[in-house]
Amino acid sequence: MAIAAVLLATSMVAIAVRPEVDLTEPAFTVTSPRLVGADPIIIEVPEGGFALGDPSSDTDDTDGTDSEDPNLALPAVYDYEFLDGFPNFPEGKVFGVNTSRGLDTELDKFAVSAGRLPNLIQVTAGWEGDNYQPWFTERIANRGAMPLISWEPWDAAQESTIDQQRSEQPKYSLKKIIAGEFDDYIDDWADNLAEWNEPVALRFAHEMNGYWYPWAEGRNGNAEGDYVDAWRYVHDRFTAAGADNVLWVWSPNVTYEGSTPISPLYPGDDYVDWIGMVGYFGHGDVEPVAYPTFDQLFGNTLEQLDEISSKPVLITETGATERGGFKAEWIEHTLEEIASNDRVLGFIWFDVDKETDWRVTSSPESAEAFREAATDPRWAPAGPVIQTVEAD
Repeated sequence: MAIAAVLLATSMVAIAVRPEVDLTEPAFTVTSPRLVGADPIIIEVPEGGFALGDPSSDTDDTDGTDSEDPNLALPAVYDYEFLDGFPNFPEGKVFGVNTSRGLDTELDKFAVSAGRLPNLIQVTAGWEGDNYQPWFTERIANRGAMPLISWEPWDAAQESTIDQQRSEQPKYSLKKIIAGEFDDYIDDWADNLAEWNEPVALRFAHEMNGYWYPWAEGRNGNAEGDYVDAWRYVHDRFTAAGADNVLWVWSPNVTYEGSTPISPLYPGDDYVDWIGMVGYFGHGDVEPVAYPTFDQLFGNTLEQLDEISSKPVLITETGATERGGFKAEWIEHTLEEIASNDRVLGFIWFDVDKETDWRVTSSPESAEAFREAATDPRWAPAGPVIQTVEAD
């Protein structure tokens, strides 16, 4: 998550959540011709609907426990035929989501509010505490989506609240990665993903052109050239483990005044499958009087990326603030631009209440705009059938 971006200030003010969205509509079904032999996923809508405006309700109590248990309520394994043709998604575009913890309840709420399943789900794993767990991939794929893991070489629990000190974690300097101090951890992930042997995307050390992570050059003792060396070093260990099913996503933040030039940070086409891009509409304390167009937010970065590579570009994080009252209009405009842009593979919506309430359900107007945009046939379908039913 960027803390600096075009039109995104380094601090945001939380806003009051407007009335909750009514999700007690009749059950709906989304089918996919890509999946073979799969039973439907049943999403139960509680009486009165989901309390979408309340982050505290985002728990997964399928059997009375939180879904941090990696083996909780795994559905039967589905056929992965719907992932044929990756990494270019020839039958449609990525319609993805990043939730707070990747819980089933969070994903259910997003699917119900959007009126469709996402075909790509992004979750975060940090190197300090997140060893490989099957739910990172199995539970996501079993929902009919491709997993994308945002793989962060730092200790997120020790993240400084002082902006300019967030990147200072000497344990995770790029030189220590290159020196082999994390080989056992890297190899464990590589071996497990190779054994799983289904398509999975890995967004390693994203937003490297900013200053807020320990892998940024010029911060945390990192020198020019260290980022590319570290990327290639980690990638080569995955190759040695036979993890050819991993798609590597190189994901800079949208460029801004003072950001590190992105061209010298690119590891090369032999080491990258997708190019990611992170950009948000938000002002912090500033009340916006208009929303940025797609070109204003992403255009300059896309032009620079065109000079670097012709690899597919995926917007790996995006969202909008309610401040100013433009969120619904921005959703309508931006998703249309993404769907019609031949250069862009698709998007992942950052559906989290963090610096501000980025979730699509932050207001009824925003939820309605997003749900309408989700009906566009240009989005690729997810794998299994989805059904919503009223809980007993």
